[in-house]
Amino acid sequence: MPAPATPDPAARGALEAAMREAGRTIEALKASGLAARDKVDSSPVTEADEAAERILEAAVRSVDPAAAIVGEEAASAGHLPPPSGRFWLIDPLDGTRDFIAGRDGYTVNLGLVVDGVPRFGLVLHPPTGRLWGGAMGEGAWLEPAGGARTPISARALPAAPALVVSHSHLDDRTKAWAEAVEGATRTGAGSSIKFCLLAEGAADAYPRFGPTMEWDTAAADAVLRAAGGVTLGADGQPLRYGKAGYRNGPFLALGDPNAAAALPRFGP
Repeated sequence: MPAPATPDPAARGALEAAMREAGRTIEALKASGLAARDKVDSSPVTEADEAAERILEAAVRSVDPAAAIVGEEAASAGHLPPPSGRFWLIDPLDGTRDFIAGRDGYTVNLGLVVDGVPRFGLVLHPPTGRLWGGAMGEGAWLEPAGGARTPISARALPAAPALVVSHSHLDDRTKAWAEAVEGATRTGAGSSIKFCLLAEGAADAYPRFGPTMEWDTAAADAVLRAAGGVTLGADGQPLRYGKAGYRNGPFLALGDPNAAAALPRFGP
């Protein structure tokens, strides 16, 4: 029997518990003091990244034993399976630079891709315990630490759009595009939180021309799409996953799927 396109309720419960365990581990290691080192690509990594990835990979294996798993830290160590029709993407600590600097713009991310589409995702903000989730065709939700789960949804594009951009990777092309949006406000934010702000109707567009990897975006992109939004590639089509090397090109994440027609052209 083929594996389901999205996890069943029992599997989701196990994965959500693992996300919170990973978050607690990250915060405990942060409190104890961490030393960062550079990976081959010169990006930083800490013991917290590695510990969280081990927790999440074990959880995925427990509910989906035959799964193909692409984890950021495993990939950095040379363990990068070829793209397939169904695979999990793990970014155990998105926003490591913020984490090392003592800022709170970092998240834990777990996403499931089927046939190139992110169909299920979980995003945790360890400092606050906020957990976002979404499944294609079922909607998106937000659960605060110790609080009740509530549905979330993206909003229609307002007359004065709220843009979110990377505060640590803001390039000239992204700035130029954002400045061309008439009447817009612009806020810098870290990690995959930017997608989640769109998903909960707190922002409208997230433009990104700079490089990202699929594990940076899949989980939160799944939440956004489940909330009614979309992420478009430079070709104007929904961003696909399972690309060569798991590398993303430029993308534009939107809360309102029809917003592209009212915004500046985004692309090459």
